[in-house]
Amino acid sequence: MLKFYTGWQWLLIDAANHLGQNKLTFEQRIAYIEAILPDLENITPPKIKDTPLYIKGVMAIRKAQKGIATGHIVHVDASSSGIQIMSVLSRCEKGARASGLIDPDVRPTAYKDITNVMNNILKGQVKITDEEAKEAGMTTMYGSKAVPKRLFGEDTPELAAFYKALIEVAPGAWEVLQDLLSSWQPYALSHEFKLPDGFDARIKVMEKQKLSIEVDELDHASFTYKLYENVGTKTGLSLAANVVHAIDGYIVREMHRRCNYSEFDVQFGILRIEHEMKLAILRKVRCPFTTIPEIDYYLKQYERSGVVNIAILPYISADSIINLPTKYLYKLVQILKSMLQYKPFEIVTVHDSFASHANNVNWVRWNYKEIMAEIAESNLLNDILTQINGIPCKFNMFSQGGLADKIRKSAYALT
Repeated sequence: MLKFYTGWQWLLIDAANHLGQNKLTFEQRIAYIEAILPDLENITPPKIKDTPLYIKGVMAIRKAQKGIATGHIVHVDASSSGIQIMSVLSRCEKGARASGLIDPDVRPTAYKDITNVMNNILKGQVKITDEEAKEAGMTTMYGSKAVPKRLFGEDTPELAAFYKALIEVAPGAWEVLQDLLSSWQPYALSHEFKLPDGFDARIKVMEKQKLSIEVDELDHASFTYKLYENVGTKTGLSLAANVVHAIDGYIVREMHRRCNYSEFDVQFGILRIEHEMKLAILRKVRCPFTTIPEIDYYLKQYERSGVVNIAILPYISADSIINLPTKYLYKLVQILKSMLQYKPFEIVTVHDSFASHANNVNWVRWNYKEIMAEIAESNLLNDILTQINGIPCKFNMFSQGGLADKIRKSAYALT
């Protein structure tokens, strides 16, 4: 199960992260800083970019030792977020395990795993750094082939071993990549789809163009002007990255909704829903539907994706509740009650990095794994593929059930 740590322990974990120890387990990071606690001011982070945040973290530790409130925020990042998202979309346990969504006691190292598999194939001949392995794996999962070729050469045993290792470590993510690449719409000016919260993703196809400009007033001198123009192309690679980033954006929005919520709105929403559901049981039949555009809109998102989203909460009323299926209402109440387990708090988000006050980090992690589990239970991948292709699409999921329960027991989805 997800283990909670004190605010003090999160300050120590934060300091360890800035000293390059983020590959250790949380307990090991805490022990690492405890062992050098008196000398923190005399230590320099291995990467200069980490120095300001490390100094800030040490100052927070010293204030906490004196009982002074710090307001210090701690960042936790998704472990291999691209592989994470693509693995939950495909319900792939291998990729989920490699990216921290399974196993509460192991700090995941997806890109290191790829290097290890390559070494097994090539009898230990691979010589790349962890950063190079990450760059190659991450860009490949977004459709690029340039970095692996630069690192391993073209048509080499090393390149073949890299792709074989990638497929072995995250097979579901690899299959999602292939389906997204093949979903490119030839000569379309944009690719469009909706996320479960109704957010419109409209991704224009922008191509670099070169124009030759001649200036008559300067004795017909000419120059080349480069610009991006919205024109369709027969093929393209950007769709894979754009879809994953769009889902990443959805996760960020949902994290804000679940962490920094209105207690009154959530409590009142639960009371309204439960009251109307009791009345429906007494009546044995539900009242005739009344058309409410906002409710109808969010219901359509649910019917396509299977994701219950709390963005509907502002439109919940006695009249609108009767428009929603009982299964939807039960799930919505379940999510709302889970939010009330902990007080609302602010978070700071940058892509797949989530930051909050040290006392609140446990609940940042808790909400994140819940959202990932809900995606694993959903039909989101088929929904997006169907919207992009304009025809019904059905991905062959790697597992039919059970992944969501394992995700809910994970500890290192954010680390």
